[in-house]
Amino acid sequence: MFDGPKLKLVYAAIAILWVAIVVHSAWTVKGPEDFVVTVSQGEVQDFAAARLDAMQPRSFAENVELCAIIFEDDTGALGSSPVRAGDEATCDLRYFDEPGMAPVATIHTHAAFSAEYDSEVPSVTDLQGDIGEGFDGYIATPGGRLWRNDANTGRAVLVCGEGCLTSDPAYRACSDDTVAQSYTLAQLAARARRPVAEC
Repeated sequence: MFDGPKLKLVYAAIAILWVAIVVHSAWTVKGPEDFVVTVSQGEVQDFAAARLDAMQPRSFAENVELCAIIFEDDTGALGSSPVRAGDEATCDLRYFDEPGMAPVATIHTHAAFSAEYDSEVPSVTDLQGDIGEGFDGYIATPGGRLWRNDANTGRAVLVCGEGCLTSDPAYRACSDDTVAQSYTLAQLAARARRPVAEC
């Protein structure tokens, strides 16, 4: 057992160690107020395409939307939050607040092919959500299309067309359904009001 002078030395050593840990953490982890995103939109888009392509088979097999958040860490590397499973038409993408990680985009799939859903374009809710969060969203469709919801312009823009990502084997193209290169919220809302094309 430590006596008086030795006990004071032990307490002093513990205090110094604690201060060193706090100072080290403060210097190595960026807070939200001083985090500057350094990755380009092109890098985020390439990362999103690769992650979504890997998520597609599970999304089709389970017939659920899968979603995640892409972030830049304090070393400048891109990563993603754990993939969350939703249901056939939605995915609850919860915002996260992790020290040293800045969210840069959302990603989600559109589940398996169904003739009942207009799943080859982003939904109004998809685009509204990304605009509200203030960062881009990337969506993969059953037909293998990749969309980017541009939060700054408020438009959904087709990055690459049918088959550029893994497609659902059950997917069938519809010649009566023209998919535009981009959509505003008003255009997506108008598209949602029309009957789904029968093919």
